[in-house]
Amino acid sequence: MTLSPHAVSDPAVWKGSDLVDRDDWVLRLSDALIAALGTAASAVADELDGDPSRLLDTATVKLPVDLVEEVAADVRNRLGDELGFVVVRGLPVDDWDRLTVLVAYWTIGSALGRPLANNPSGDMVGHVADLGKDLDHPKHRAYQTNATMYYHADQCDAVGLLCLRPAKSGGQSKVASSLHAHNVLWERHPDLARALTQPLRWSRMGEVGPRQDEWYPAAVFDTTEGRLSVASGVKHIEKGHALPGSPPLPPKAREAIEVLNDICEEFHLSMAFEPGDMQFLNNAVCMHSRTGFEDWPEPERRRLLWRLWLRVPDLRPLSPYLRNWEDGIWAPEGSHNISLEPPG
Repeated sequence: MTLSPHAVSDPAVWKGSDLVDRDDWVLRLSDALIAALGTAASAVADELDGDPSRLLDTATVKLPVDLVEEVAADVRNRLGDELGFVVVRGLPVDDWDRLTVLVAYWTIGSALGRPLANNPSGDMVGHVADLGKDLDHPKHRAYQTNATMYYHADQCDAVGLLCLRPAKSGGQSKVASSLHAHNVLWERHPDLARALTQPLRWSRMGEVGPRQDEWYPAAVFDTTEGRLSVASGVKHIEKGHALPGSPPLPPKAREAIEVLNDICEEFHLSMAFEPGDMQFLNNAVCMHSRTGFEDWPEPERRRLLWRLWLRVPDLRPLSPYLRNWEDGIWAPEGSHNISLEPPG
């Protein structure tokens, strides 16, 4: 393929076919680190008196961040200067009690960046699980369903997902280089690519704070300080333009976000999460999706991932999309919380 003059060269430009037989995107925790982290995290868990939200009291709860600083530095480098994603493998989630697992995961995330609220309820650890929500409902989020997702970027610099329980079948994670997808779209369909350089309306999915509109403007392709960032979310954009008073989504832009999604699918890397896998993604250079899944009938076996949204300075200059989410989703003061299981 002859590259378009709009194509970017970056370590985060990759094709899944080039990575499928490699494992350098997997970082395995050492036995020594796991043992030390388990002991330290268990000690912190004992201090919480069964209340995980006490982790937010940074004045009194001291996390064992010194143990994970080297891992966090490695993850940060991989997100900012290499492929833009990594799977950290080895957390023994079936051997530790859930609160100890949470403390360990929260410690790694906090060493990497600043955790952000996932929703207006102030949940600082999101629960990615099938809650029976409707993907097409204007205020329902795809992560609360068992449906196949479009490729998308989350509302933060970096997103972490920890697998606690996989589904009975399906639910495979799919990651794509959004920078590579940008290059391909410019080469194949420059008219469609051009449509994504203009601001579109993104729905806040009903998660609206004071002095915020139901939507915000952002281009899918943005160059800030000479660095390209790409963020798309088919449902967020469709729903943003369907809000009362919003203009219709321009036909070229509608086609473009669908074709961009198809390109991500064409060049994605697929992976099956194992219990204890932690996946971290830079939302400016990678988009992700997952296949639909069939869950177990027993509640205690149902698919569950813990999600961290992180503010990680200097991964990429802040695009207008990411600038909207510097402080996460607005939640009332005093409402921030952490729970071990999804609501209901």
